[in-house]
Amino acid sequence: MNQSKYPIPLQGIAAAPGLAYGPVKKITTDIQRDVPRSQENNPVEQQARMDTAVRAARKEISNIKSRISVQTNSNDAQIFDAHLSFLNDPVLIKKVSNMIGQGWNAEAAWIDTIDYFEKQLKKLNDPLLQARAMDIVDVGKRVLDHLMDQADSLIISPEQPVVIAADDLSPSSTATLDKDAVLAFCLAGGSATSHASILAKALGIPAVVGLGEQFKQISENDQILINGSTGNVVVNPTPEQVETYHREKDERHQVELTDRSNANLPAVTRDGRQVLVVANIGSAEDAANARRLGADGVGLLRTEFLYLNHDHMPDEESQVLVYQEIADIMGNLPLVVRTMDIGGDKAVPYLGTKDEANPFLGWRAIRMIDERPDILLSQFRSLLRGFANSQLHIMLPMVSSLDELEKALEIYRTARSQLLSEKALMAEEVKFGIMVEVPATAILARQFARHVDFFSIGTNDLTQYTLAVDRTNQRVAHLSSYFHPAVLQLIKMAIDAAHQEGKWVGLCGEMAGDPLAIPLLLGLGLDEFSMTPNSIPQAKRLIRSFDLAQSQEIATTALQYAHTAEVKEYLNGQKH
Repeated sequence: MNQSKYPIPLQGIAAAPGLAYGPVKKITTDIQRDVPRSQENNPVEQQARMDTAVRAARKEISNIKSRISVQTNSNDAQIFDAHLSFLNDPVLIKKVSNMIGQGWNAEAAWIDTIDYFEKQLKKLNDPLLQARAMDIVDVGKRVLDHLMDQADSLIISPEQPVVIAADDLSPSSTATLDKDAVLAFCLAGGSATSHASILAKALGIPAVVGLGEQFKQISENDQILINGSTGNVVVNPTPEQVETYHREKDERHQVELTDRSNANLPAVTRDGRQVLVVANIGSAEDAANARRLGADGVGLLRTEFLYLNHDHMPDEESQVLVYQEIADIMGNLPLVVRTMDIGGDKAVPYLGTKDEANPFLGWRAIRMIDERPDILLSQFRSLLRGFANSQLHIMLPMVSSLDELEKALEIYRTARSQLLSEKALMAEEVKFGIMVEVPATAILARQFARHVDFFSIGTNDLTQYTLAVDRTNQRVAHLSSYFHPAVLQLIKMAIDAAHQEGKWVGLCGEMAGDPLAIPLLLGLGLDEFSMTPNSIPQAKRLIRSFDLAQSQEIATTALQYAHTAEVKEYLNGQKH
């Protein structure tokens, strides 16, 4: 474009909220086509090279998936399951091996196979399969980079802060964006539910997508202003537009500074009801960040990172050391630890997980208890020892029956008994709870509440299971919302049932940190809001701006609507 005296307004799709202004950095994520080709090679040697490259790619993808799992408060890491499945696809592997068997070098065999599958997927002209085509190109480039000794070419790391401009971004490139160097990104293609958009929102990077053909003419000499909340983009804005941007940015920044300076104040409504605002964490680094940002404790410590980052079962001592480090950081604040939620989007072969047709309805989390009770026993022992001087709360994920809860409690009692006989130092005043993630648990909440000390509602999975929607599937993602009236009714059922039995309730899904949802959840009687640490200061401010009677009225009204859009429209009108 490079028509600096003529600002060019463009309207795209709001993908991830936030404001940004800066120079354009154009990139291409197309797979490299200029690869060496020869057909007089030793098949054994070329297959060995191929296997090595695939193993390296698989390890990298698993590491990205693990990092996204613990870095974000969501199930967005499951995006990378598709990448891993491609590397295990028998048809793809066979096609590559056949070419190598004919004497082709590994690079040629691999690129020809990737090209073939990409074209087959694109021929179908289906939005979901278009995303799968992007996935296979992403995987193809990663493996090819290893074959050609060009590892890390998928990582985008500019030398100065820029706004990335591209036709599209692969999941791998998006997941590895350096937030200090990438102000935002704008794409000619894509949708609000594309993998790049989902990851941008999870990572807190402003983004606008679907800007169309005109955007492809943008130049690296251009300046660009974007609003990721509205989808508005201005190429080469006027000085007045830039001034307005800076003013809005400064106002937002000032609010953020004020929020952070008040972050250690309690979250008390105007009429005196206090709730806890706690953090979702997955590491000691997260714990330290939570303390800095005013967390009243930890509402969800994900323990999967202990298993995902190893190729073997971590021993008890190594688990204890990790837990002790987190305990030292959090001090006397309450800690809610979720026992490992392996399976679903987090497969760990050495634990016995396998590829399943529908892993989120399969052998995961508490459902592993029958075949591998030793895993839970080891974790209970480690938790009791590692958090010996903490306000420890243990909760079980994916519970759907009282039988599962009773078996887990029996294993927990065994762990305590063993440590007692060993005269080991362990936590004494431990609270035991479950996550409400399955509709069956919400429906039977009163019965469950009689056997536990607390509930924690996991709205990410509760929404998925209630609505039977995979939000990473572009064709149905628009149907997924925790503002759906059915989901809201289940949340209310769980809170009411727990309170009737004198038990408290937390919520640790994305909903807890959503400004639109906070007054609604207050009105429903939620006792604890657990969220990503960066959301805590704002959430505390919002809670302090409402009174209980007001929020109860908001909740009562919201529950009367029959359509998700009506609920959201109403709540938008109640924002402070």
